Amino acid sequence: MRIAFLSTHLTGTGHLVRTAALARAGLARGHEVLVLNGGRALGHLDLSDLNIHQLPPVTVGEDLDYKTLRMPDGTAADTSYLAGRRDQIVEALRNFAPDILVTETYPLGRRNLAAEYRAALEATAALRIASVRDIPEPKPKRLREVEVDLADFAALLVHGDAAVIPLSASWPLAGLDHVIHYTGYVAEEDASELVPGGVLVSVGGGIHGRRLLPIAAAAAATSSRPWRILVGGWDLGGLDLPKAPNLVIEPVRSDYRGLLAGAEVSISLCGYNTALDLAACETPAILVPMAERGEQEQSIRARHLATYDGIELMELEALTPDTLAEQVDRMVGQRRAKIPLATDGAARSIEVLERL
Repeated sequence: MRIAFLSTHLTGTGHLVRTAALARAGLARGHEVLVLNGGRALGHLDLSDLNIHQLPPVTVGEDLDYKTLRMPDGTAADTSYLAGRRDQIVEALRNFAPDILVTETYPLGRRNLAAEYRAALEATAALRIASVRDIPEPKPKRLREVEVDLADFAALLVHGDAAVIPLSASWPLAGLDHVIHYTGYVAEEDASELVPGGVLVSVGGGIHGRRLLPIAAAAAATSSRPWRILVGGWDLGGLDLPKAPNLVIEPVRSDYRGLLAGAEVSISLCGYNTALDLAACETPAILVPMAERGEQEQSIRARHLATYDGIELMELEALTPDTLAEQVDRMVGQRRAKIPLATDGAARSIEVLERL
């Protein structure tokens, strides 16, 4: 079987990480796989084992304005640039001739790239499969439009667990239960060795979380514990953060899970991959969900995870260096039970594709 994945991450890294895990699961089952990556290349991810077609990348600015797609130099992507992406997608799919085409997030999201997704669907006779994370960003005004578009798809893979957070919590799609397949969460084994440390602050590999960083750095200055801040999506030289002798600031690292497992306390956002990272360890955690521009996905996930002992939810708008440092002190020495998330969603997704 030949499986093509079309995925574009615009801010963080989760979409590409999840797509890569699905692609590897397909390879492990003996299938041929192509990944069309429409976001920027990520240096800390090793994708050398995969057949990746890197498209001219698009992203959004630090203002998180998803209506304005940008080229790598930060300028708005013009019609010529977007047409070049679309042409590459069509040519790559015609050359690969997939049996199945998996559109990551579309049609529930990435509506600003609808033209290239539609061109991809029309370029091949492959079975059409949509693929989304556990909580697609709620967009009530789009419900009817998405329901119509999904009629052209054989299935919608939801990479979550209905018993944990059902799709209806964010997308109450009417009359489409027969196409929805819950796969469980998509994660890969991680061989990172445990790295003992103090307080670990991470905002992922993208441009999210910039408002948390100065608060965390100022909190570190009041603490006697070692703190480490991992930064993604910025030039570290351009960061103006409070300095402290007990604070290390460095780029996002590939051994993040080892650092997380060895930390006394974790402070992070609450994206999809963060939930999986926390599920794999017992480190007490403070979640500060991203809620810029009214986004709800991380807040929905954080409220659920905060029902487990050893996980605390703190809203960014009310956060200060003192309240953050005090919460860290309260949580040091705690351990918590692992979060019961099924993380074999990659293999189960491929099994669904095989049955279809």
